[in-house]
Amino acid sequence: MLSVSTAAYDGHPLDVALAELARIGVDRVEPAYIRGYVDFDESAFSDAAAARFASRLAAHGLTAQAVSAHMTLSGPDASAALARRIAFAAGIGAPVLITNAGPAAEQGAILATIAANIGRLEDAGIRLALENPGHGSGDIFGHAAEGLALLDAIGAPQVGLNYDIGNVWTYNNGRVPLAGDLTCALPHMVHAHLKDIRSDGGDWVFCPLGQGGVGYGAIAAQLARAAPALPLALELPLRLRRPNRGDPERVSDPLPLPAIADAITGSLAFWRAASRNEDI
Repeated sequence: MLSVSTAAYDGHPLDVALAELARIGVDRVEPAYIRGYVDFDESAFSDAAAARFASRLAAHGLTAQAVSAHMTLSGPDASAALARRIAFAAGIGAPVLITNAGPAAEQGAILATIAANIGRLEDAGIRLALENPGHGSGDIFGHAAEGLALLDAIGAPQVGLNYDIGNVWTYNNGRVPLAGDLTCALPHMVHAHLKDIRSDGGDWVFCPLGQGGVGYGAIAAQLARAAPALPLALELPLRLRRPNRGDPERVSDPLPLPAIADAITGSLAFWRAASRNEDI
């Protein structure tokens, strides 16, 4: 149940990204619409855009296991923006829609946005997966206990967690024990993101799985035992750096396609070996 996010191909045309993923043997993808990771606007979620994307997926023999279409659920246009994303996910056949939630100080507005769209989620057969952020402060959901409290406040089975393991590590600056936090989150997770980060001087740099500090060897084994059917996505925003461990910044040029392919295939091989407790 492992897919690959298109975020790795930031700066390359979509059709190139999809063709490359199919060429290296990937069959499940996660379209990424994440500000700061890739460029997009709200027209990306029109019915026509969904039809075009679905056609491109079919042409390359790919399916969408989930779609990341991030937004702040407390904004003035949040309910309509979330409705557009639900329709887009349905249009491309993705059963999971992933987004951040927003600031803890705006919980009331976040809950209202979600409540206004529960019927749409139910009608479309889509689960909304709320993701913990990787940088900043004051978010409503920075680790598992906060995510569970948010789900309790929402009180709807159509909403669960997209637990981003690397984000927990960076948002909390390595202070949250990941094995225990993941165990706490697991019963409420409908999806998970896998990304690794290494230190480069005082900076953080996104890197292939197993080459950073998150500790994915143990995590892979833990998930294989506890949740073997959980949908996962490899999310490698390789064009980003985090100077002084601050907000993500893009490097000037897109990565070469062979480097992206090597990072993806190496990460997938690492994850499969670690999941089987093989030497890695």
